[in-house]
Amino acid sequence: MQTLGIDASHWQPQVDWERLRQAGVNFVILKAGQGSAGRDPLLRAHYNGARAAGMTLGVYHWNDPLCADQAQMQNFLRAIEGLQFDFTAVDVEQNWASWSEWGKQTITRLIDPQRIADSALTMAEAMRADLRLPTLIYTRASFVHTYARPMLRWLADWPLWLAHYPYPGGSLRVDWETCTGQHLPRSGGPALPEHCPQWTFWQFSGDRFILPGCSTALDLNLFNGSPAELAAWCGQRRDILPVYTAQQKLERLWAAHPELAQL
Repeated sequence: MQTLGIDASHWQPQVDWERLRQAGVNFVILKAGQGSAGRDPLLRAHYNGARAAGMTLGVYHWNDPLCADQAQMQNFLRAIEGLQFDFTAVDVEQNWASWSEWGKQTITRLIDPQRIADSALTMAEAMRADLRLPTLIYTRASFVHTYARPMLRWLADWPLWLAHYPYPGGSLRVDWETCTGQHLPRSGGPALPEHCPQWTFWQFSGDRFILPGCSTALDLNLFNGSPAELAAWCGQRRDILPVYTAQQKLERLWAAHPELAQL
């Protein structure tokens, strides 16, 4: 069994978290910041909405190998100050040495592969030690194999959140029933980096699906296990609560308090 979730950032400015929860979204991984100074402006709004909807909450930091390791960690901790998450993640996907080149999509200068690997590992170890939460490495197999092969020396020791999109390009506007019934991936999982035997989370849709409850495309994800197994992986000790529709909530209320039906 696999469990549906999303990741979200300022690229999803309008989110109806309760509607997503009712549609079967169990978890969200929110962007906190980027590099040594960037902060996601919608982190706290998204956090409050997702927490109120009863979702399991992860948080990630875009790791910029051009930035000092300690400065990145300090930026991350300041971004999430006062918030409580169930797990964390380090986003490892930057290989360009010039942001101006990246903006023009004319990348000629690449970051040294060893620096990418060292920066990512330092950030992940710092997150795990400071917050004492499960910590994921977000990346994709093709990125590691092409731009960051030194990561292969330690990557198998960490739970992986892997990007792999088995869909054609372009956006598709669908309802949740159609999406979950017809468009969930049929393959066993994402492409794995060498020497890595399994995945924990799979980001499988990219910008493919525009769904009710969000004004822009959602990055859909799967956890490799049931909701109860997700809670156990996070170390949560609370029971997994069922999700009820508005009509079901009313029916349960009438059943528990029949006198209200006479009002």
